[in-house]
Amino acid sequence: WRQAATGLGGVLAVALVWWGVTAFLGSRSDAAAQAMAQALETYGAPVGAAAPPEATVKFATDAERLAASEKAFQAVKSRYWLTPQARVATLFLARIAADRGDQAQAIKLLGEITSRRSGDPVVRLAMLDLIRLRLAKGEGMQLVPELEGMASGKDPRLPRDAALFQLARVWEREGKPEEASKLYRKLVEEFPDSPYRSEAQQHLASGS
Repeated sequence: WRQAATGLGGVLAVALVWWGVTAFLGSRSDAAAQAMAQALETYGAPVGAAAPPEATVKFATDAERLAASEKAFQAVKSRYWLTPQARVATLFLARIAADRGDQAQAIKLLGEITSRRSGDPVVRLAMLDLIRLRLAKGEGMQLVPELEGMASGKDPRLPRDAALFQLARVWEREGKPEEASKLYRKLVEEFPDSPYRSEAQQHLASGS
């Protein structure tokens, strides 16, 4: 009886801990969602003369809007770090850094998100932003191994068609149009429903 009671007590203890953690995370998620909604409203608020009189959130300058947005997203990231909203906040913090011309900070923040090797939509958006910034820095060749992994399906951080398209862009920038054409052709033939297919066809038609 004592052994049975001890075993039952252990099960109940685990169940109570699980319930407590779930309830805690659920409440944090709800609060994080509200905080994120407010941060997004700030980020998308009208500026200057473009702001309608009835707008509840508006700013005199774009610099003021970015400063307020940064503060709001930073609060989400630091207070609700166990929630998906924290990753979204980090993505927007990276975009704000890029808007200000701080490419190094933007790349650092995007790297925090993309270090998580998953097919999470936020991870994929961050990866596309990271590729764009690193290409602008001339780091295309450093991206090739990662993009090849994503194009083969071994790395889920981008869909295969998106990775093929980005890899083709790298080869174009590196002055290798034949390699780029092979990838564009592969995309067109193997991914007929891809949103990148039309642009890939345009590249093939122009001979780039």
